[in-house]
Amino acid sequence: METEHQRPTRVRYRVMGMLCTLSFLTYFDRVCIMRAAEDIQADLLLSDWQMGMVFSAFWLAYAIFEIPGGWMGDRFGTRLTLTRIVLAWSVFTALSGAATGFLSLLTFRFLFGVGEAGAYPNMARVQANWLSPKGRARAGGWLWLLARWGGAFAPLIFDMMLIAFERPAVREFISSIPGLGFTAELGAWRLGFFVSGLVGVVWCLFFYPFFRDDPADHKRVNEAELAIIRQDRTEKVEAKHSMPGHAWKALFTSRSLWAIGFLYILGSFGWSFFVSWLPKYFKETHGMGFGTTAGEAEAARQMLERLGLDGALGWLPSQSLTAVITGLPLLFGGISCLVGGALCDSLLKRVGRKRLVRALFPVIGCVIAAGAMLGVRAVSQPEHAVLLMIVAAAAYDFGQAANWASIVDIGGKYSGSATGFINMVGNAGNYIQPVVGALVFSHFGWGALFYVYAGCYLLAASMWLFIDPNRTFYDKRTPVIEPAGSNGE
Repeated sequence: METEHQRPTRVRYRVMGMLCTLSFLTYFDRVCIMRAAEDIQADLLLSDWQMGMVFSAFWLAYAIFEIPGGWMGDRFGTRLTLTRIVLAWSVFTALSGAATGFLSLLTFRFLFGVGEAGAYPNMARVQANWLSPKGRARAGGWLWLLARWGGAFAPLIFDMMLIAFERPAVREFISSIPGLGFTAELGAWRLGFFVSGLVGVVWCLFFYPFFRDDPADHKRVNEAELAIIRQDRTEKVEAKHSMPGHAWKALFTSRSLWAIGFLYILGSFGWSFFVSWLPKYFKETHGMGFGTTAGEAEAARQMLERLGLDGALGWLPSQSLTAVITGLPLLFGGISCLVGGALCDSLLKRVGRKRLVRALFPVIGCVIAAGAMLGVRAVSQPEHAVLLMIVAAAAYDFGQAANWASIVDIGGKYSGSATGFINMVGNAGNYIQPVVGALVFSHFGWGALFYVYAGCYLLAASMWLFIDPNRTFYDKRTPVIEPAGSNGE
């Protein structure tokens, strides 16, 4: 069929829209526990160390099962695998609200991590199948924008949910629902987890009937859109295939992939502060909690006034103001992901030197993030600390799209397994930080912790000395093994 006079369909944008929605939900469900942590500790009588273990349980499981989750996408396709992933994590998000103590909560959060593992590797496979190489950094920017915003808005949205569930009228309505009346007596944070889990199930009901692993199999994709998707490709990315043994060996011995993995370990160690101990830092250092006392609410309101945000956010309940403040670093980090991705793609088209352009954004970002984290320890005003944290989060995220696009390029037709490997290695920073962070600030103070963060960001920048996005981790002559019953060409 002739394509030069055919108007391309735009199904790929709807696919990316679904991925962006999913990216938002992944971080919302991870981060909402940060807002509920104080209530959970009070109800379940958990210490700071135990709560740190709960935070870490998700990241540990998430890291361990990343490669199996990515491999499943390569082997069985992303349509089935992503549906399984979202359903599993939604169930254990909901069950987090049924925890009765430390062990049950730890178990549910660990299984939540098992369920969610593989989400981003499979998103990488969707990008590899549905987008041309020159649009991957921009698309990665959108994915990470929505991921960060999921984390940024999680404290506020979850806080508003808790406020709503505390209202007598809402409690009365819940008690009138057949079969659910018993939940009206539960704590608000428990109901919040139940509802959060339900949202993921709804996403699956839209995704599975619409999506196809191969764009050519989608009845709404025409030849003109297929030509755009396949533009500038150096090899065909199959919807389903297996990796031969020597490709697995190449995966585990790739210098570029190990370097990106260590970059993520170091960078995520600093970044995970924003989704774990940030509220505790503000409460202990600047007297700002989630509005449990009049003094905490007033401190948060005065800070918003000094930041010039009182006019825009003054309508919020006093107890929600700290939730807004703790979400600001992720809010601006998301914007930075999008801007960094767009600039990276634009500069790459002009300059054409992929390794130089891709390295530029994360290196600059990590260096600035290190300086900002060092600055936090030297300020005494909470608004100055918030501004420096915004700079740190935005600077680190400035390189996220470039890092992500490089993983997809290096992974090639095995991008699901490659991204799973990166997330397995890289998330070590996320599951180590909550426990290590608690030990550092408990014994040496918050200032020492920010020194550690700054050092990690600088080491992360140095990893780009060993990363080459121009080469896949495997020999492109490696034959593809099609699974039985596959329709691959």
